[in-house]
Amino acid sequence: MLKIDRDNQSFSLLDTPTLADVSITERYDLQEYICNTPDAFFKEIGQELFLLGKEIEPSKNVQDRIDVLAVDKEGACVVVELKRGNHKLHMMQAISYAGMIAQWSSEDFLQLLDDGKQEALIDFLEVDVEEINRSQRIILVAEAFDYALLIGADWLTDNHGVDVMCCRIAVAKDAATNNEYLVCSNVYPAPELAQEAVPRGRRKTGTAKVKWSDWDSALAMIDNPAVADYYREQLEAQRESYLRKRILHYKIDGKRRWFAAARQARSYVWQHGRFDEDIEFWQHGLSDSTAVKPVKDGMCLRFFLSTKDDFEFFHQAATEKLLTSEWMLGSPEEELDEVEAEE
Repeated sequence: MLKIDRDNQSFSLLDTPTLADVSITERYDLQEYICNTPDAFFKEIGQELFLLGKEIEPSKNVQDRIDVLAVDKEGACVVVELKRGNHKLHMMQAISYAGMIAQWSSEDFLQLLDDGKQEALIDFLEVDVEEINRSQRIILVAEAFDYALLIGADWLTDNHGVDVMCCRIAVAKDAATNNEYLVCSNVYPAPELAQEAVPRGRRKTGTAKVKWSDWDSALAMIDNPAVADYYREQLEAQRESYLRKRILHYKIDGKRRWFAAARQARSYVWQHGRFDEDIEFWQHGLSDSTAVKPVKDGMCLRFFLSTKDDFEFFHQAATEKLLTSEWMLGSPEEELDEVEAEE
């Protein structure tokens, strides 16, 4: 890495010590840096991922742990393995973890997260949460990669549809300020090729960003008739909606206060902002009172609708009973803006 001197219109080399030279370990440093600021790291390596956790046990039959586990917007599980220097068994370790993770259900992944992070994950995904782990990906992060490993990555990708990415990292240090920088470069696949081609393994899954072209096909995939019937009624009444995630919006005084997202067996509802005794209000009227929980640091609520009575109670509350309620906390527009930005 070169430092720019604008005054003298010149470059100067920064020091490039190894991770060992600057006492950066895999588990206690590099892993922590990534997990403390996952969005920054993932963006730097050209990925849009949701962090699920670190030191994840892939199976009860082994004592090893996955360094970093994430999921992409299409629901693919992403195993991220970190190495200082260069390790010839780097790939083998990641493949074994991906194989064990492939046996997980979507519920196994949700159990890694608290309620607030589960909702954040649902908003992040471009597929139903039930589709998490339909495929697995591998990201190897190291200071160097053997030629044999890179050839193996190419063979696995081209011939067996395994989605493998190799990211080389290095430290750069400015002696004048003692500032340290992490330099990331994707060495496989070549960034130019990655932009132009879809790895075969991901093409095999058939997962598309939009699984339905209209509301009829979207609702045809719902198992619970109470959910589908209510959504059809609301769509016929011209309720504001968001097809990609099968969402209905509800406003009070022009501000969005709820969105209801249809799933296979129920609809989950996110309430933006709070009103006095709202938890008791929903618990008293819904069939699953235990599922009414505060989220987003207590600024919002989430609950579920699964029966015809649930939908009738919710609809009457959102369109009549709560119209004059005094709202507090939260920005009703903020969360929905994040959802709709994905469109």
